[in-house]
Amino acid sequence: MAESHEFVSLSMQQTPPGHPFFVNLDTNYRCIACRDVLRDAVQTLCGHRLCEVFRDPCARREIATLLVYCSNKDRGCKETMQWKQLEGHDLRCDYKAVQCSFVTNGCDVCTTRQNLEDHLQQCQYRNILCAYCQEETIFNQTQDHESFRCRKYPIACPNDCGATNLRREDLKDHEQECPQRQSHCKFSNMGCGFSGSMEAVRKHEGESLDQHLQLTTVYTASTDLQSMAIHRELQDIYERQHGLQKSVNRSLREVEDLRKEAEGTKKTIKNIKLQSAEQAERMIYVERRLEDAARKDVLEKNERDIQGLQNLQTSISDGLRLLEQGGDRRLSAGNIDSQLQYQERKIGLLDVRFVELDLRLQIHESASFNGVLMWRIQNYRRRKCEAINGKTLSLYSQPFYTSQFGYKMCARVYLNGDGMGKGTHMSLFFVVMRGDFDALLPWPFEQKVTMMLLDQDTGTKNLSDCFRPDPASQSFKRPQTEMNTASGCPVFVSHKMLETKTYLMEDTVFIKIQVDTDDINPP
Repeated sequence: MAESHEFVSLSMQQTPPGHPFFVNLDTNYRCIACRDVLRDAVQTLCGHRLCEVFRDPCARREIATLLVYCSNKDRGCKETMQWKQLEGHDLRCDYKAVQCSFVTNGCDVCTTRQNLEDHLQQCQYRNILCAYCQEETIFNQTQDHESFRCRKYPIACPNDCGATNLRREDLKDHEQECPQRQSHCKFSNMGCGFSGSMEAVRKHEGESLDQHLQLTTVYTASTDLQSMAIHRELQDIYERQHGLQKSVNRSLREVEDLRKEAEGTKKTIKNIKLQSAEQAERMIYVERRLEDAARKDVLEKNERDIQGLQNLQTSISDGLRLLEQGGDRRLSAGNIDSQLQYQERKIGLLDVRFVELDLRLQIHESASFNGVLMWRIQNYRRRKCEAINGKTLSLYSQPFYTSQFGYKMCARVYLNGDGMGKGTHMSLFFVVMRGDFDALLPWPFEQKVTMMLLDQDTGTKNLSDCFRPDPASQSFKRPQTEMNTASGCPVFVSHKMLETKTYLMEDTVFIKIQVDTDDINPP
């Protein structure tokens, strides 16, 4: 039964592992492809044996019984065995290489199994017990352990009192009682430098009373002098402290006076700013009134010029007709030419004025009545330089309205910034203006306002800021002058971000102001 069982199990096994040295390898057990021993032998239909194609259990059984040398042959093992027995032999072979068990202590010796026991008994890294404290230590570190760490190692008293068998852990207690321990004279703090054994110190103290009395007198006198010097120093420190306290109190009063003065200055500056803003608004109002007055004068003058031109054209036409009919001989060809040239110059001037009037009319016609302002600011860099130089600090947009009879508004921009944004940002503000229909509108102005810098590149990165007016602010009360104080964002956008191709193209920027008109009831 045992042989039958071995036959069945072997028929199912693979080729044994490893690459042993064969005693005699028959050619029947060599692969015809790789010329090495057959592994997991298979057989072709024509009878050739290979390491693949299909299983050849018979060949595998025969190959497993081939004689091989022990894997530790180079270390001295002379035994041979069947290949299938090699793995089991290797587990118990005396010539197998093994590592020293004290490798964690630092030993790197690798020996054979049969020599391991002898090595362990002599290994310099083996663990042993200290003969004095019974602590486990490494053999080659025994001297270091006994010389420095062993608590029970016997040592001699360092004061040479005769004790030579003291345990290291008891040395400190012994030094407190050692008759030969070094001691100092009790008058050492007064200047006595004697030291020695306790017996010698006692003898010295008994024999040196006069010397010690003299030292005590000198020490006492020196102490009194030091005390007087310290007292004088303390007095000086107190006087300096008193003087410094007076200086601090005086400085605090001066600081308080400066603080009050600064607060008054702040109020004055605030009043000046408010007055300046009011004066600026008045100047703008006057400028616009002058512009309107100038526009009326221009219109009246243009009408007079047109009327004169029409009269002159009628006169010239009549003269030409008379000339053609042989009438008034006083209208010579030279006079007619000069008159025509004069009228052509007049017509040219009138054309220029008509272009100006047409431009102003276009601006008026471009006014928005849906609460949206689209403001195109050209020549950005020149206008910013003018703002930096103080020539034109801010720009106003054209007016726009929430409806035909609604609120009148405009935008105000500081290209070089205002307040906190001066020199670093563009400041943008919203302004409520005095309109023709303010008496019919609800006040204060409470509509949500959104201010935007438009993206000219992709149209997806518009910068915006929105706010809802504070009803208590004078900026949103019913205007009593041409326009209220502007309200908005001093740090709307930094120059660094603004002056990129996203927002500045062809030296032009676009600003959009949108006022929410949903809840406004028309008058």
